[in-house]
Amino acid sequence: MIVATDLHYLSSKLTDKGNFFTDLFNNADGKNMQYIEEITEAFVENVIAEKPEILVISGDLTFNGEKDSHLELERKLHRIQNNGTQVLVIPGNHDIDRSSAAGFYGDHYELVDSITKEEFLEIYKKHGLQNNLQKDDTSLSYIYKFRSDFWLLMLDSNSDKANQISDKTLAWVERTLQEAREKNVQVLAVSHQNILSHNPHFREGFVIDKASELEVLYRKYGVLANVSGHIHIQHMVTETLPEILTSSLAVSPHHYGVIDFDGKNFNYQASILTIDDWARRHQSMDTNLLQFQKSSRQFMEVVAWRKAESELLDTKLTDSEKTLLLETFTKLNADYFAGKSVNEADYEAGLELWRKKGSGVYLDYLDTILKSTKKSYNKLNLMIDE
Repeated sequence: MIVATDLHYLSSKLTDKGNFFTDLFNNADGKNMQYIEEITEAFVENVIAEKPEILVISGDLTFNGEKDSHLELERKLHRIQNNGTQVLVIPGNHDIDRSSAAGFYGDHYELVDSITKEEFLEIYKKHGLQNNLQKDDTSLSYIYKFRSDFWLLMLDSNSDKANQISDKTLAWVERTLQEAREKNVQVLAVSHQNILSHNPHFREGFVIDKASELEVLYRKYGVLANVSGHIHIQHMVTETLPEILTSSLAVSPHHYGVIDFDGKNFNYQASILTIDDWARRHQSMDTNLLQFQKSSRQFMEVVAWRKAESELLDTKLTDSEKTLLLETFTKLNADYFAGKSVNEADYEAGLELWRKKGSGVYLDYLDTILKSTKKSYNKLNLMIDE
Protein backbone atom coordinates (compact mmCIF):
# COMPACT_ATOMS: atom_id res chain seq x y z
CA MET A 1 0.00 0.00 0.00
CA ILE A 2 1.19 3.52 -0.81
CA VAL A 3 -0.03 6.54 1.17
CA ALA A 4 0.38 10.16 0.11
CA THR A 5 -1.10 13.42 1.27
CA ASP A 6 -1.33 17.13 0.57
CA LEU A 7 -0.70 17.01 -3.17
CA HIS A 8 -2.21 20.50 -3.59
CA TYR A 9 -2.52 19.88 -7.31
CA LEU A 10 -3.28 22.95 -9.43
CA SER A 11 -4.47 22.48 -13.00
CA SER A 12 -1.93 23.78 -15.50
CA LYS A 13 -4.74 25.67 -17.23
CA LEU A 14 -5.18 27.79 -14.08
CA THR A 15 -1.78 29.49 -14.22
CA ASP A 16 0.63 30.98 -16.71
CA LYS A 17 3.27 31.06 -13.93
CA GLY A 18 3.38 34.84 -14.17
CA ASN A 19 4.43 37.38 -11.55
CA PHE A 20 1.42 37.00 -9.25
CA PHE A 21 1.77 33.21 -9.15
CA THR A 22 5.54 33.34 -8.62
CA ASP A 23 5.39 35.99 -5.89
CA LEU A 24 2.59 34.15 -4.10
CA PHE A 25 4.47 30.88 -3.75
CA ASN A 26 7.89 32.41 -3.19
CA ASN A 27 6.43 33.89 -0.01
CA ALA A 28 4.18 31.03 1.09
CA ASP A 29 4.87 27.81 3.02
CA GLY A 30 7.38 25.94 0.88
CA LYS A 31 5.05 24.07 -1.49
CA ASN A 32 6.91 23.83 -4.79
CA MET A 33 3.93 24.90 -6.88
CA GLN A 34 6.11 26.01 -9.78
CA TYR A 35 6.58 22.31 -10.51
CA ILE A 36 3.33 20.82 -9.20
CA GLU A 37 2.41 19.38 -12.61
CA GLU A 38 5.78 17.62 -12.87
CA ILE A 39 5.61 16.42 -9.24
CA THR A 40 2.14 14.96 -9.78
CA GLU A 41 3.04 13.31 -13.09
CA ALA A 42 6.20 11.81 -11.60
CA PHE A 43 4.15 10.43 -8.71
CA VAL A 44 1.50 8.93 -10.99
CA GLU A 45 4.15 7.21 -13.11
CA ASN A 46 5.93 5.99 -9.98
CA VAL A 47 2.76 4.43 -8.55
CA ILE A 48 1.98 2.80 -11.90
CA ALA A 49 5.49 1.32 -11.96
CA GLU A 50 5.32 0.06 -8.35
CA LYS A 51 1.71 -1.15 -8.77
CA PRO A 52 0.67 -1.40 -5.10
CA GLU A 53 -2.67 -2.97 -4.26
CA ILE A 54 -3.91 0.34 -2.84
CA LEU A 55 -3.05 4.03 -3.11
CA VAL A 56 -4.43 6.19 -0.29
CA ILE A 57 -4.48 9.99 -0.63
CA SER A 58 -5.50 11.54 2.66
CA GLY A 59 -6.79 14.95 1.64
CA ASP A 60 -5.79 18.31 0.19
CA LEU A 61 -5.86 16.80 -3.24
CA THR A 62 -6.02 20.28 -4.79
CA PHE A 63 -4.48 23.67 -4.14
CA ASN A 64 -7.75 25.37 -3.21
CA GLY A 65 -10.62 23.19 -4.37
CA GLU A 66 -10.64 24.35 -8.00
CA LYS A 67 -13.08 22.27 -10.05
CA ASP A 68 -10.65 22.06 -12.98
CA SER A 69 -7.91 20.81 -10.63
CA HIS A 70 -10.17 18.08 -9.26
CA LEU A 71 -11.23 16.95 -12.73
CA GLU A 72 -7.66 16.81 -14.05
CA LEU A 73 -6.36 15.06 -10.95
CA GLU A 74 -9.09 12.43 -11.17
CA ARG A 75 -8.03 11.67 -14.74
CA LYS A 76 -4.50 11.08 -13.48
CA LEU A 77 -5.77 8.84 -10.68
CA HIS A 78 -7.86 6.95 -13.22
CA ARG A 79 -4.64 5.95 -15.00
CA ILE A 80 -3.39 4.44 -11.75
CA GLN A 81 -6.66 2.62 -11.16
CA ASN A 82 -6.67 1.25 -14.71
CA ASN A 83 -3.28 -0.27 -13.95
CA GLY A 84 -4.79 -2.42 -11.19
CA THR A 85 -4.31 -0.25 -8.09
CA GLN A 86 -7.38 0.72 -6.07
CA VAL A 87 -7.23 4.46 -5.35
CA LEU A 88 -8.87 5.70 -2.14
CA VAL A 89 -9.34 9.39 -1.32
CA ILE A 90 -10.85 11.62 1.36
CA PRO A 91 -11.18 15.42 1.21
CA GLY A 92 -8.90 17.82 3.03
CA ASN A 93 -9.66 21.34 4.15
CA HIS A 94 -8.53 22.70 0.75
CA ASP A 95 -10.85 20.56 -1.38
CA ILE A 96 -14.53 21.53 -0.98
CA ASP A 97 -16.49 24.81 -1.11
CA ARG A 98 -13.41 27.03 -1.29
CA SER A 99 -14.25 30.68 -1.89
CA SER A 100 -10.55 31.28 -2.64
CA ALA A 101 -10.42 28.88 -5.62
CA ALA A 102 -8.60 30.85 -8.29
CA GLY A 103 -6.49 30.91 -11.41
CA PHE A 104 -3.30 32.97 -11.59
CA TYR A 105 -2.44 34.95 -14.71
CA GLY A 106 0.17 37.65 -15.19
CA ASP A 107 -0.09 40.15 -12.35
CA HIS A 108 -3.53 39.12 -11.09
CA TYR A 109 -5.78 36.26 -10.06
CA GLU A 110 -9.30 35.30 -11.15
CA LEU A 111 -11.78 33.44 -8.97
CA VAL A 112 -12.95 30.13 -10.45
CA ASP A 113 -15.49 27.45 -9.57
CA SER A 114 -14.87 25.23 -6.57
CA ILE A 115 -16.87 22.05 -5.90
CA THR A 116 -19.51 20.95 -3.42
CA LYS A 117 -19.52 17.87 -1.22
CA GLU A 118 -21.85 16.20 -3.72
CA GLU A 119 -19.54 17.02 -6.63
CA PHE A 120 -16.56 15.60 -4.75
CA LEU A 121 -18.55 12.39 -4.31
CA GLU A 122 -19.37 12.27 -8.02
CA ILE A 123 -15.87 13.09 -9.28
CA TYR A 124 -14.16 10.49 -7.08
CA LYS A 125 -16.92 7.89 -7.13
CA LYS A 126 -14.54 5.20 -8.39
CA HIS A 127 -12.00 5.94 -5.70
CA GLY A 128 -13.62 4.49 -2.60
CA LEU A 129 -16.60 6.77 -2.23
CA GLN A 130 -19.87 6.26 -4.11
CA ASN A 131 -19.16 2.62 -4.91
CA ASN A 132 -18.72 1.79 -1.23
CA LEU A 133 -21.75 0.41 0.59
CA GLN A 134 -20.31 0.77 4.10
CA LYS A 135 -20.17 4.51 4.58
CA ASP A 136 -21.31 7.22 6.94
CA ASP A 137 -24.59 8.89 5.97
CA THR A 138 -23.56 12.35 7.19
CA SER A 139 -20.01 12.71 5.86
CA LEU A 140 -17.71 11.29 3.18
CA SER A 141 -16.28 8.75 5.63
CA TYR A 142 -16.26 5.10 4.61
CA ILE A 143 -14.77 1.67 5.21
CA TYR A 144 -12.64 -0.06 2.60
CA LYS A 145 -12.38 -3.81 3.19
CA PHE A 146 -8.84 -4.42 2.00
CA ARG A 147 -8.87 -8.05 3.14
CA SER A 148 -11.25 -10.18 5.17
CA ASP A 149 -9.07 -9.47 8.22
CA PHE A 150 -7.94 -5.90 7.44
CA TRP A 151 -10.04 -2.77 6.88
CA LEU A 152 -9.23 0.88 6.23
CA LEU A 153 -11.33 3.47 8.07
CA MET A 154 -11.29 6.56 5.84
CA LEU A 155 -12.41 9.42 8.09
CA ASP A 156 -13.67 12.64 6.52
CA SER A 157 -13.42 15.70 8.77
CA ASN A 158 -13.82 18.38 6.08
CA SER A 159 -16.88 17.94 3.87
CA ASP A 160 -19.24 19.95 6.08
CA LYS A 161 -16.95 22.15 8.17
CA ALA A 162 -13.17 22.08 8.04
CA ASN A 163 -11.56 20.04 10.78
CA GLN A 164 -14.81 18.80 12.31
CA ILE A 165 -16.77 15.59 12.61
CA SER A 166 -20.33 15.35 13.86
CA ASP A 167 -21.67 13.30 16.76
CA LYS A 168 -23.39 11.10 14.17
CA THR A 169 -20.10 10.41 12.42
CA LEU A 170 -18.46 9.64 15.75
CA ALA A 171 -21.26 7.16 16.50
CA TRP A 172 -20.78 5.59 13.05
CA VAL A 173 -17.06 5.19 13.77
CA GLU A 174 -17.82 3.33 17.01
CA ARG A 175 -20.38 1.03 15.37
CA THR A 176 -17.87 0.25 12.63
CA LEU A 177 -15.10 -0.52 15.10
CA GLN A 178 -17.45 -2.72 17.15
CA GLU A 179 -18.26 -4.71 14.02
CA ALA A 180 -14.57 -5.05 13.18
CA ARG A 181 -13.77 -6.37 16.65
CA GLU A 182 -16.62 -8.89 16.50
CA LYS A 183 -15.21 -10.17 13.19
CA ASN A 184 -11.56 -10.17 14.38
CA VAL A 185 -10.66 -7.54 11.79
CA GLN A 186 -7.66 -5.23 12.17
CA VAL A 187 -8.35 -1.57 11.31
CA LEU A 188 -6.01 1.14 10.05
CA ALA A 189 -7.50 4.64 10.33
CA VAL A 190 -6.84 7.43 7.83
CA SER A 191 -7.65 11.12 8.28
CA HIS A 192 -6.48 14.44 6.89
CA GLN A 193 -6.06 16.37 10.13
CA ASN A 194 -4.43 14.79 13.14
CA ILE A 195 -5.73 12.87 16.14
CA LEU A 196 -2.72 13.80 18.28
CA SER A 197 -0.69 16.97 18.71
CA HIS A 198 2.73 16.74 17.06
CA ASN A 199 3.98 20.24 17.82
CA PRO A 200 2.54 22.89 20.19
CA HIS A 201 2.76 25.41 17.34
CA PHE A 202 0.55 23.19 15.17
CA ARG A 203 -2.46 22.39 17.30
CA GLU A 204 -5.33 24.78 16.66
CA GLY A 205 -6.65 24.02 13.19
CA PHE A 206 -4.45 20.96 12.88
CA VAL A 207 -5.99 18.55 15.41
CA ILE A 208 -9.53 17.28 14.70
CA ASP A 209 -12.13 18.90 16.94
CA LYS A 210 -13.19 15.56 18.47
CA ALA A 211 -9.66 14.19 18.55
CA SER A 212 -9.78 13.12 22.20
CA GLU A 213 -13.00 11.14 21.65
CA LEU A 214 -11.51 9.51 18.55
CA GLU A 215 -8.33 8.61 20.40
CA VAL A 216 -10.37 6.92 23.14
CA LEU A 217 -12.33 4.92 20.56
CA TYR A 218 -9.25 3.96 18.56
CA ARG A 219 -7.44 2.77 21.66
CA LYS A 220 -10.52 0.97 23.00
CA TYR A 221 -10.96 -1.03 19.81
CA GLY A 222 -7.28 -1.57 19.08
CA VAL A 223 -6.92 0.47 15.89
CA LEU A 224 -3.46 -0.24 14.48
CA ALA A 225 -2.56 3.40 13.87
CA ASN A 226 -3.87 6.62 12.39
CA VAL A 227 -2.30 7.83 9.15
CA SER A 228 -2.68 11.53 8.39
CA GLY A 229 -0.99 14.64 7.02
CA HIS A 230 -2.09 18.29 6.95
CA ILE A 231 0.96 19.74 8.78
CA HIS A 232 3.25 18.90 5.81
CA ILE A 233 5.78 17.44 8.29
CA GLN A 234 7.14 13.88 8.39
CA HIS A 235 6.49 12.87 11.99
CA MET A 236 5.19 10.14 14.30
CA VAL A 237 3.83 9.75 17.81
CA THR A 238 3.84 6.23 19.24
CA GLU A 239 3.48 6.63 23.01
CA THR A 240 -0.29 6.00 23.08
CA LEU A 241 -2.11 5.56 19.79
CA PRO A 242 0.45 5.36 16.97
CA GLU A 243 -0.06 8.22 14.53
CA ILE A 244 1.97 8.60 11.35
CA LEU A 245 2.18 11.92 9.52
CA THR A 246 3.47 11.70 5.96
CA SER A 247 4.88 15.00 4.77
CA SER A 248 3.31 16.83 1.84
CA LEU A 249 4.06 15.44 -1.60
CA ALA A 250 4.39 19.05 -2.76
CA VAL A 251 7.10 19.93 -0.21
CA SER A 252 10.76 18.91 -0.09
CA PRO A 253 11.80 16.09 0.13
CA HIS A 254 8.51 14.99 -1.55
CA HIS A 255 7.68 11.97 0.56
CA TYR A 256 5.12 9.24 0.17
CA GLY A 257 4.74 6.29 2.53
CA VAL A 258 4.85 2.56 1.86
CA ILE A 259 2.91 0.30 4.24
CA ASP A 260 3.13 -3.48 4.52
CA PHE A 261 0.92 -5.43 6.92
CA ASP A 262 0.76 -9.22 7.08
CA GLY A 263 -1.54 -9.47 10.10
CA LYS A 264 1.29 -9.56 12.64
CA ASN A 265 3.86 -7.02 11.47
CA PHE A 266 2.97 -3.46 10.48
CA ASN A 267 5.75 -1.64 8.63
CA TYR A 268 5.78 1.96 7.42
CA GLN A 269 8.62 3.45 5.38
CA ALA A 270 8.80 6.99 4.00
CA SER A 271 10.11 7.08 0.44
CA ILE A 272 11.34 10.05 -1.59
CA LEU A 273 9.81 10.69 -4.99
CA THR A 274 12.78 10.79 -7.37
CA ILE A 275 11.67 13.55 -9.69
CA ASP A 276 15.26 13.88 -10.94
CA ASP A 277 14.97 10.42 -12.53
CA TRP A 278 11.56 11.26 -14.00
CA ALA A 279 12.99 14.43 -15.57
CA ARG A 280 15.84 12.50 -17.19
CA ARG A 281 13.46 9.86 -18.58
CA HIS A 282 11.39 12.63 -20.13
CA GLN A 283 14.52 14.35 -21.49
CA SER A 284 13.84 17.57 -19.59
CA MET A 285 16.30 20.43 -20.09
CA ASP A 286 15.21 22.18 -16.87
CA THR A 287 18.21 22.15 -14.52
CA ASN A 288 15.95 22.52 -11.47
CA LEU A 289 14.11 19.33 -12.40
CA LEU A 290 17.30 17.46 -13.25
CA GLN A 291 18.62 18.11 -9.73
CA PHE A 292 15.24 18.41 -8.05
CA GLN A 293 16.12 17.10 -4.60
CA LYS A 294 18.74 19.83 -4.29
CA SER A 295 16.78 22.64 -5.95
CA SER A 296 13.54 21.93 -4.08
CA ARG A 297 15.35 21.82 -0.73
CA GLN A 298 16.98 25.16 -1.61
CA PHE A 299 13.58 26.60 -2.51
CA MET A 300 12.16 25.55 0.85
CA GLU A 301 15.12 27.07 2.69
CA VAL A 302 14.78 30.36 0.78
CA VAL A 303 11.07 30.60 1.64
CA ALA A 304 11.80 29.95 5.33
CA TRP A 305 14.67 32.48 5.18
CA ARG A 306 12.31 35.22 3.99
CA LYS A 307 9.82 34.50 6.76
CA ALA A 308 12.41 34.35 9.54
CA GLU A 309 14.24 37.42 8.23
CA SER A 310 11.16 39.54 8.86
CA GLU A 311 11.42 38.56 12.54
CA LEU A 312 15.00 39.83 12.67
CA LEU A 313 14.57 43.16 10.87
CA ASP A 314 14.37 45.29 14.02
CA THR A 315 17.14 43.55 15.94
CA LYS A 316 20.61 44.99 16.44
CA LEU A 317 22.50 42.23 14.69
CA THR A 318 25.51 42.38 12.44
CA ASP A 319 25.07 41.02 8.93
CA SER A 320 27.20 37.98 9.77
CA GLU A 321 25.13 37.26 12.89
CA LYS A 322 21.89 37.56 10.94
CA THR A 323 23.22 35.22 8.25
CA LEU A 324 24.27 32.62 10.83
CA LEU A 325 20.86 32.77 12.56
CA LEU A 326 18.98 32.41 9.28
CA GLU A 327 21.17 29.61 7.93
CA THR A 328 20.75 27.67 11.16
CA PHE A 329 16.99 28.12 11.25
CA THR A 330 16.29 27.32 7.60
CA LYS A 331 18.41 24.15 7.52
CA LEU A 332 16.97 22.82 10.78
CA ASN A 333 13.44 23.62 9.61
CA ALA A 334 13.98 21.71 6.34
CA ASP A 335 15.39 18.72 8.25
CA TYR A 336 12.39 18.82 10.59
CA PHE A 337 9.90 18.76 7.73
CA ALA A 338 11.81 15.81 6.24
CA GLY A 339 11.62 13.85 9.50
CA LYS A 340 15.40 13.66 9.78
CA SER A 341 17.46 13.22 12.92
CA VAL A 342 19.79 16.13 13.64
CA ASN A 343 23.17 16.33 15.32
CA GLU A 344 23.00 19.58 17.31
CA ALA A 345 26.79 19.81 17.30
CA ASP A 346 26.61 20.55 13.56
CA TYR A 347 24.71 23.76 14.39
CA GLU A 348 26.43 24.64 17.66
CA ALA A 349 27.48 28.20 16.78
CA GLY A 350 24.12 29.13 15.28
CA LEU A 351 22.12 27.62 18.13
CA GLU A 352 24.24 29.40 20.72
CA LEU A 353 23.59 32.70 18.93
CA TRP A 354 19.85 31.99 18.72
CA ARG A 355 19.75 31.40 22.48
CA LYS A 356 21.67 34.60 23.18
CA LYS A 357 20.00 36.96 20.74
CA GLY A 358 16.92 35.23 19.36
CA SER A 359 13.43 35.79 20.74
CA GLY A 360 9.75 35.31 20.07
CA VAL A 361 7.91 32.60 18.20
CA TYR A 362 10.86 31.57 16.03
CA LEU A 363 13.03 30.76 19.06
CA ASP A 364 10.17 28.79 20.63
CA TYR A 365 9.59 26.95 17.36
CA LEU A 366 13.30 26.17 17.07
CA ASP A 367 13.22 24.60 20.53
CA THR A 368 10.37 22.29 19.47
CA ILE A 369 12.38 21.30 16.38
CA LEU A 370 15.40 20.37 18.50
CA LYS A 371 13.28 18.26 20.84
CA SER A 372 11.74 16.45 17.89
CA THR A 373 14.80 15.84 15.71
CA LYS A 374 16.71 13.64 18.13
CA LYS A 375 15.56 10.70 15.99
CA SER A 376 14.31 9.99 12.48
CA TYR A 377 10.60 9.67 11.67
CA ASN A 378 10.91 7.90 8.35
CA LYS A 379 10.27 4.36 9.53
CA LEU A 380 7.93 2.58 11.95
CA ASN A 381 7.65 -1.11 12.77
CA LEU A 382 4.85 -2.44 14.98
CA MET A 383 4.39 -5.98 16.25
CA ILE A 384 0.70 -6.79 16.61
CA ASP A 385 -0.30 -8.82 19.66
CA GLU A 386 -2.43 -11.89 19.09
